[in-house]
Amino acid sequence: MNILELCLSSSLGGLEIYVFHASNALKNKHHVFTALLENSKLDNYYQTNSNISRHFFKRSKNPIPLINAKKLATFIDNENIDLIHIHLGKDLPLAAFAKFLSKRKPRLVYTRHMMITRSKNDFYHNFIYRQIDLIITISKQLETLVKSFIPLCKDKTTTLYTGVKEPEHFLDKTNIKQQREYSGFADTDFIVGLIGRLEENKGQHLLIEAIHLAKKNKHEIKAFIVGHEMTQGYREQLSEQARTLGISKNIKFHDFTNQPQQLMQLCDCVVLATSRETFGLVLPEAMRAGVAVIGSNSGGVPEIINHKKTGLLFETNNAQSLYLQIQTLLLNPDFKHQLALQGKETADQRFNHTRHFNQLEQLLESITC
Repeated sequence: MNILELCLSSSLGGLEIYVFHASNALKNKHHVFTALLENSKLDNYYQTNSNISRHFFKRSKNPIPLINAKKLATFIDNENIDLIHIHLGKDLPLAAFAKFLSKRKPRLVYTRHMMITRSKNDFYHNFIYRQIDLIITISKQLETLVKSFIPLCKDKTTTLYTGVKEPEHFLDKTNIKQQREYSGFADTDFIVGLIGRLEENKGQHLLIEAIHLAKKNKHEIKAFIVGHEMTQGYREQLSEQARTLGISKNIKFHDFTNQPQQLMQLCDCVVLATSRETFGLVLPEAMRAGVAVIGSNSGGVPEIINHKKTGLLFETNNAQSLYLQIQTLLLNPDFKHQLALQGKETADQRFNHTRHFNQLEQLLESITC
């Protein structure tokens, strides 16, 4: 089967890395092409890490992108493309019109990574979604919303939880101690990690507030905040919040890393504090790394965490609730260890990287038979 992975994104985040992993997984049995933005971060990532065939298209701002769609349709027919795998909602019009204009009429599969908040039932969207053969959602909650907001897709939408890899290396106690010291922590510190883009929606400010509440209650807890700032100056804004609350020494920042699971292993627990996360990839990453997790009780997170069995949930946007869950792990090290073990066992099964892409391949093959 000839598969085209389509992602005209200029960014490089979890969604874009997923496109890369899908390409690599599918190329073992199929001929995989990619459609990217030239000189994008994703293009550079492919260029550095893979020899998969890269082809470049532009995304039109026109809601009916006929010129670009004609170019893509020609590519589809020339390369005998059987299936296009789409990842961005913004790329749907291009793929739909290209299918409409092509002679080959490839299958269109849309993996929806982002939340949906409004109906897509007008004439324009009905045309787009009539071209789609399968929608894959990354959580059951998102599947329910898609079926509600896109009536045409009720019978062609299914959920496939995202898979993550195990860490490249599991750190022993000596390595953890050494790397903690290198990062500015003591071996005895209780460290809460938060890994993600520095932006208000990711909830770093909530963790800083929770650390402040801990200090007021005579608990010394450290925060390890990892990620790049989306808006210049936001890291300094968070630092100023910590200074104002008198806990600057408790907060340490680290720039973006392409090996987050190595840093996760330095932490006693990892928090996902996003106000509304469609899935929350950082949680199964931490679970597979053997680290206890705490997540915001919203979006797809409750589908990952079974409260008090594989992790803990806190009330969304509530720093006091977050602090109380952190305190539970601080005061109960045996319980923390038990959560980490059960979380890893569950994640190794439910969010296994290899199993996920095997299931994805089966779904793609099922609609091309």
